Amino acid sequence: MTSLMTRSNAAFDVVKRSIDEKKIPGAVLLTGDKSGTCLCEAYGYAQLIPEKRPVHTGTLFDIASLSKLTGPWPGILRLLSSGKMSLESTLGELLPGRPIDEDTAKATVFHLLTHTAGLHPFMNTHGSTREERVDSLLCLPPVYPLGEQVLYSDLSFIFLGEILAAQMGMPLEDCASAFWHEAGMTHTFYNPPQDLEFAATEIRPGKTLPVCGSVHDERSEQLGGVAGHAGVFSTAEDLGRFCRDIVIPDESTLLDHDWLKRSYTNQTSDLGEDRCLGWIAYREQEGGNVVGHTGFTGTSIRMDTRSGEYGILLTNRVHPTRANENLGPIRAEVYGVLGL
Repeated sequence: MTSLMTRSNAAFDVVKRSIDEKKIPGAVLLTGDKSGTCLCEAYGYAQLIPEKRPVHTGTLFDIASLSKLTGPWPGILRLLSSGKMSLESTLGELLPGRPIDEDTAKATVFHLLTHTAGLHPFMNTHGSTREERVDSLLCLPPVYPLGEQVLYSDLSFIFLGEILAAQMGMPLEDCASAFWHEAGMTHTFYNPPQDLEFAATEIRPGKTLPVCGSVHDERSEQLGGVAGHAGVFSTAEDLGRFCRDIVIPDESTLLDHDWLKRSYTNQTSDLGEDRCLGWIAYREQEGGNVVGHTGFTGTSIRMDTRSGEYGILLTNRVHPTRANENLGPIRAEVYGVLGL
């Protein structure tokens, strides 16, 4: 196999060509392995409207569903490794006193992590307080029986975020911030300070300026910008620190080695999809799978947990509108060139 640097440069050429062809506004590509960063380059624009503003390697992106992995997932893994709960623990047991639909209450941590709880994929909240809005989701019955199919649902990780907060006795943002501090992720936030540099997302209906520096996801916005499924802002460099520590399970200083291995194992192949504990299995291979995740705003991570190589592609593909289907083929080509 060619060197990671050679592949990284070729992958960045794909990114630059795609931006020159106006398929996406801008991007940051970071690659590395367990020894450190190989390439971190930015190209294009963080914002096009109302004026063009270039993207930089330190630009903060709304990472959308990558929040699932950087927000609640590390804390959930620590609760599992400490024995404070198990994969068989149910939502009803872990959130006592909350109003929960009888069938939804039977969903286990395993079901939530693998998106096999049969929950609504997306649903707006109702209520005047954050707790009431979360409770409105907890009261929804499943749309499919437990464990019978993979149905990707933001509700799964909203509930995992609530579980983490309840078990730790502190708000989700404090749980997540404590982990980010340990990981050296100094530019990762819920509800980030507004004096930083952001990649813009979309112009909402009826508005003239794009969302920039506040959460793009509507359900996370309804929950005050702090939710288990979306709301985290981060940089490629911080996400690189995250990947570097966890990409080789036996070498992580942050999370339990055995639970990392379990997290990267395909748990749903019998259901026709390749879901791990929070992650997607993109390629199964002896010695460690290639896993990752994507975010609606245009963000993604891939990690080869055998070789220790990883790639992070952050784009603002929803700027100025979410009606942009160009990223899928670009992302596939970039990670294909990287061998991820």
